[in-house]
Amino acid sequence: MKIHCNKEDLTKGIQTIQSALSSRTTLPILLNFMMETESSKIKVSSTDLEMGVKHYLPAEVEADGSITIPAKKFSEILHSLPDGHEVELSVDAGDKVHVKCGRSRFALLGAPKSEYPVLPEFDRKEAFSLPMGLVADMVRKTIFAASSDETRHVLNGVYWSARKGALEMVATDGRRLAVTGRKGALKDREFQIIVPTKVLAELLRLFSSRDIKPDAQDKLQVGVTDNQIVFQAGETTLISRLIGGTFPNYEQVIPQKKDISVVLGAADLLAVTKRAALCALDRGGSVKFALLKKCLHISASSPNLEFNDELEVDYSGADFQVAFNPHFMVDALKHADCEKVSLGFTSPVNPVLIEPVGGDESRFVIMPMRI
Repeated sequence: MKIHCNKEDLTKGIQTIQSALSSRTTLPILLNFMMETESSKIKVSSTDLEMGVKHYLPAEVEADGSITIPAKKFSEILHSLPDGHEVELSVDAGDKVHVKCGRSRFALLGAPKSEYPVLPEFDRKEAFSLPMGLVADMVRKTIFAASSDETRHVLNGVYWSARKGALEMVATDGRRLAVTGRKGALKDREFQIIVPTKVLAELLRLFSSRDIKPDAQDKLQVGVTDNQIVFQAGETTLISRLIGGTFPNYEQVIPQKKDISVVLGAADLLAVTKRAALCALDRGGSVKFALLKKCLHISASSPNLEFNDELEVDYSGADFQVAFNPHFMVDALKHADCEKVSLGFTSPVNPVLIEPVGGDESRFVIMPMRI
C-alpha cells in the first residue's frame, strides 16, 4: 500500500475513530486501527468489540492495500509532523509502515488486516433516515440521566421506542428520569431498543464537529437489527451492540397527578440552584426548596457555608418543603430549552415532575432527598 494524504485530513480521520479503540483489553490487536484503500479513498476503522467506527478520508492512492497500525504511537507521530504538509504512507512486505513528511521519516511495525476483527457492513436497504438535528436534540435531553453503574447494565443506555409513527427516548439512573418524544418522526417502523451511552456520546461528538443545530435537517441514516445499531453520517459510520435486557417500566414513575403546580423562569431557577449547589455538601448534599406565600425559598448548608435566596412565584397554598440533589435539578433545567418550566409536586417524598411550558414533549422526573 502507498498513499499520499493531507496531514489535517489524516489527523481528523484518526481522531474520529479513536473513541472505539480499546484501552482495557487482553487482545493487543485492538490497540491498533485498520487502514485500507477503497474506491480511491482511505478507510480507517477501529473497534473494541462492543462499538466500531469507520471513516473515509480523501487521499491519492498510488498502490492499494491494507494494514493495522498502533493507534497511540501513530497519533503521536502525526501530531509531531509540520502542519500544511502532505504525508506519504507506505507499507512494505514485512508489514512495516513508513511515514514521510517533508524531511521527516518514521517507521513502525503494523499487523496484517487478517488479524483484525471484521466490522459489519451497513445495509442501506433496511435503514431509515432521521434529521440529525432531531436525533442530536433528543439524545442530549436524555443521555445525562443514564446510569454509569455497570452492575445495572440495562440503565447504561438510552431506551428508544418507535410506535405509531412517534419516536421516544428515555434514560434513568433510578433516581432521576428524562424522557422526550417526537410525533411523526418515524413511519412504518416499530422497535424498542436500548442504545449504549458510549455510542450516543460519540454520535453527539460527531454532530458537534459538524456544528449540527437542533433544527438541522441533514439526514442521519440508521439501521437497527436484533442486536446492533448503525449510524451513518456523511463519511462516518458508527456501529454498536445493543444492550440486552428489559428496560424498567418508566411510565409508572412519571407522576400522573400534581397537587401543587407552579411556573417559574427556567433561567432564574437554574441560576439560583447553581448558587445553592456551591453551599451543599460535595457528596450527598441537598438543596431545599420551600414554597411559601408568593415565593419559592431556596436554601443549602454545609459545615462552613450557608445559602438563602428567593424567587417570586404565584403560589397561595400551604407551606411546602422538599429537597433535591442540586446537580439533578441543574441537569434537567439545562436541557429543558425553554423560558418557563412547570414544577409539579404531590408530597415531600414523591418525585417532582419538571415540564417545559410551551416547549417540546420533554419531561424530567427527580426523586427527592430526605430533609
